[in-house]
Amino acid sequence: MKLRTNTALALGSVLLAGGLLAGCSGNGNDAADNGGDSKANTAANAQQNATDTAAAPKVNEFGWTIPDKTITVDYYTADKDNPDKVAKKLTAMHDYLLKNFNVDVKKTQYDVDGKEKLNLMLASNDYPGVMSAIDSDTIDKWRSQGKLIDLAPLVDKYGPNIKKELGDKYNSYLDADGKLWGIPRGWGLLPIPDNSAHIRWDWYQAMGAPKIETPDDYYNVLKQMVAAHPKNEQGQKTYAISWNDQVTDNLDSVLGIWGLKDGYKEDADHNLTHWLNTSEGLEAVKFYNRFYREGLMDPDSFLNKFDDWKLKFSNEQIIGHIGPWWQSWNAGHEVWKTTKPNWTDDQRYVQIALKAPGAEASYLSPKDTTGWNYTVITDKEAHPEDVIKFLDFEISPIGTRLLGWGIPNLPESTWTYNSDGTWAFTDAQKQKLFAGTFDSDKADEITGQNQIWLDHPQGLMSDDHKSTAWYDQNFNDEDKWKKMMNDNLKDTIYDNTARRIVFTADNPLTIVNQQIEDLIKTGFAKAVMSKTEDAAVQAFNDMQGKAVKLGLKDIEAFRTEEYKKNLAKLQ
Repeated sequence: MKLRTNTALALGSVLLAGGLLAGCSGNGNDAADNGGDSKANTAANAQQNATDTAAAPKVNEFGWTIPDKTITVDYYTADKDNPDKVAKKLTAMHDYLLKNFNVDVKKTQYDVDGKEKLNLMLASNDYPGVMSAIDSDTIDKWRSQGKLIDLAPLVDKYGPNIKKELGDKYNSYLDADGKLWGIPRGWGLLPIPDNSAHIRWDWYQAMGAPKIETPDDYYNVLKQMVAAHPKNEQGQKTYAISWNDQVTDNLDSVLGIWGLKDGYKEDADHNLTHWLNTSEGLEAVKFYNRFYREGLMDPDSFLNKFDDWKLKFSNEQIIGHIGPWWQSWNAGHEVWKTTKPNWTDDQRYVQIALKAPGAEASYLSPKDTTGWNYTVITDKEAHPEDVIKFLDFEISPIGTRLLGWGIPNLPESTWTYNSDGTWAFTDAQKQKLFAGTFDSDKADEITGQNQIWLDHPQGLMSDDHKSTAWYDQNFNDEDKWKKMMNDNLKDTIYDNTARRIVFTADNPLTIVNQQIEDLIKTGFAKAVMSKTEDAAVQAFNDMQGKAVKLGLKDIEAFRTEEYKKNLAKLQ
């Protein structure tokens, strides 16, 4: 974009020089006899120069051509979160973009199930022009009803960075007719863990750090830790493990402890069997039920809202956890460091791998390089070309840095940026990260890091092949605790791209698949919270029987067929 500006200025200079040369080549007497005309020409030239200068597009230090009229990107994200907290964290980045880019980004987010909200929007015909965190199945449903616009022509015209960054993958997002219904968010491969078992590190060390390799090892150690710390300082009961009401969002992933991949067992011929039809799935339910039966599981595990659940962590009521690695960091030592006067660096949670006996490996972190989901533009958007221009900026390395790491050059910024394009991480913040005193919530509010994630990658950036949008993942080898986590979990990460299956709107199995997912949300909780093991087994069998009756075998057959097709494409 800077090149385009310089070109315009150079062209203006050439035209001006051309005008002067033309004047010199004319009849000298004419020039003398028409002094008035000469003055008029001079005035006209000056006015033209002023007009050319005013017309030259203004490009900011990030290479963004600032529009004369404010661009509005008003979007709903289907990611579930507290709307008040979201609004607070968005403010700084919103104001920065409006001031420096003349782009007004408005985000709407609700603390409700995203798919349910999208279904209500579709039924009421009340939805915004832009939506993010939209999965493939939802895209097909909205596309089939004519609610989405084809983005391919817009990308061809306004999205050079989108094509450049997606590279060879770009065509894989087009349908059979060459149409593009969504731009991926969180695409690419970042080989770091997503899920793990967690343990309260200082208490674990105090008991001699006994070996933990299997689910039973984990259970026995946590049981001993609860016995040693039955209550917190406020006299509240402690628990070995706890979850929040989004637990089933990660259920398929954490079943990897029992050797399942993304909730399915795969045989040598690549045939897939859903965990409900496996002995491994039953063992997982029995494992979790054991915590509940012995009073070691938080009874609100399937009801906790995230903020309430976070409070239980920070109140030192939860000793272990199985799920996303960052949750215990955010709810544990990142809170304690500001609330505990004598906090020490080992008062934290550490992430470890568990593998059930007989499992070939523990598959805790599936990686879909296609991306988590998509950003779409609906038929309600009046200026889709403006939205694509902003998406095109965000997907670029510098756009990813700005929207990933947040506003630069502030006292609390994680990075500095110069007008010549050079940048550097802020050492003070980096050292806080290493010391465990980096306050990510505060950084979010002040700099707006990763508060607008519409299409930037989760993988390594294309210009240096080492920095990533996750600020705290840029120094893993230098950070003692991150290095420990990554070393512990390096064998649990796997490429799951071929397992990405789309349930289209016209596929009769789409409804079946949703019915089974809904069944599991309630059935899994019922089985885990059964009062006896026999009751847990019975609840599991009931859930499995209902799923089979709904059509689980047909789902398995469909997934297997699509999976084999994808494998063939990737070979």
